[in-house]
Amino acid sequence: MAIMGTIGYIVNKTAVLRNIEFLNPIEQVFDDFDLTDIVFSKLTDRTKAYPDITVVNIGNLDRAGIAEVINLINQNNPKAIGIDVQFEFAIDSTQDALLENAISNAKNVVMVSKMISNPNPKIQKADHVKINYHRFTKHTHTAFANFITKGKGNQLGLSSVRSFSPKEKVNKVILSRGEEKFDTVSLKEAQRKETIEYAFGVKLAQLAAPKKAKRFLDRKRNFEWINFMGNVNIDGHTNFNVLDVQDVFAAQADENAAKGFKNVTKDKIVVLGFMGANLQVRSFDDKLFTPLNENYIGRSAPDMYGVVVHANIISMILNESYINETPKWLNYLISFFVVLFTIMVFSYIFIKVGIWYDALTIFIQLLIVLGMVGLMLLVFSKYATKMDLGLGLIGIALSGIFVEIYHGFIRKLFGWRPPNERKPVPQTLEGESE
Repeated sequence: MAIMGTIGYIVNKTAVLRNIEFLNPIEQVFDDFDLTDIVFSKLTDRTKAYPDITVVNIGNLDRAGIAEVINLINQNNPKAIGIDVQFEFAIDSTQDALLENAISNAKNVVMVSKMISNPNPKIQKADHVKINYHRFTKHTHTAFANFITKGKGNQLGLSSVRSFSPKEKVNKVILSRGEEKFDTVSLKEAQRKETIEYAFGVKLAQLAAPKKAKRFLDRKRNFEWINFMGNVNIDGHTNFNVLDVQDVFAAQADENAAKGFKNVTKDKIVVLGFMGANLQVRSFDDKLFTPLNENYIGRSAPDMYGVVVHANIISMILNESYINETPKWLNYLISFFVVLFTIMVFSYIFIKVGIWYDALTIFIQLLIVLGMVGLMLLVFSKYATKMDLGLGLIGIALSGIFVEIYHGFIRKLFGWRPPNERKPVPQTLEGESE
């Protein structure tokens, strides 16, 4: 699989190869593949628990039902409540009043927002934030739910989520005052003091563990790789506390259920979101591809709900288990010396045993590629550090051809011949000249 991933990486990253039509199917298969997916997909501990976070499935509850869920959770004094649900407009005055009352009575509530690109084509950045119905958001914090993916337009949901922006600067606010339309207003009109909008998971971490969140933000990175800790209800394994719709309401009628409900909500970060009508019903709404997908090449079905992706981000911050990157100079240095070593070995083989050149170089290339891929996987698995030796892999793939061109063509132009092609020098017999 490492070899296949390397082939895909080379085809995908090399502009010349991308333009070769017969390689398009290979490129499409590997377009969304990253070598670290192997570690996430096959080596992640699916039994490890992260008890600080509880994910609650709201199913198909209406606003009144969600309000009741929030009230029940709030009774147990959670550290923070995140609501990954869109409430863009007014719907029903009674339901809206119940939801507003529940939100206003709870503390440390965060509602999702969405970063929108500036409508001015000359300003190529997302500096407009679209928030929920102002009646609700005036009682809460807001934080954007956007992730970073390779896809565009209709393909956006077909690419894996691997990273996110911790924060974005806001210039304008897009909001609804109830009617089914949005107004773009200034920060002052929106009664916002902060010009920064944080990511949903970051904001919840700030409210629950401000010091850890500060250390995370002090990294000052434009984007962060998500260190995926786990999923919920996949093959019977659950890494986070998870409550289904019926579990929440069962706590009102059963004493044991009430104790269990309290254990997973008191002093926890509780995140509400959609995970199907119930956890037993498979749904693809708000479901994303992630590196935890078992089919990490040619994925067929998304594997993680958006609310669980946010839970992974929160867990990463609380556990301070970030993903780092080796510096570019180190990647280039390692790639340079590996390619240099490869060229030296290939040159020796070409000069000394030219007849075996093709077979030997292919075998050696295979060993070196496996070694480099193994090194990248080992560093990521042991130290949560991404190492990009892609330039070196491309160099190794092309080194055999370059050595042949250099020794077999360029040097011959200047009269050089390998030893096995040199004509023997005529020997002069002693006394022949006499």
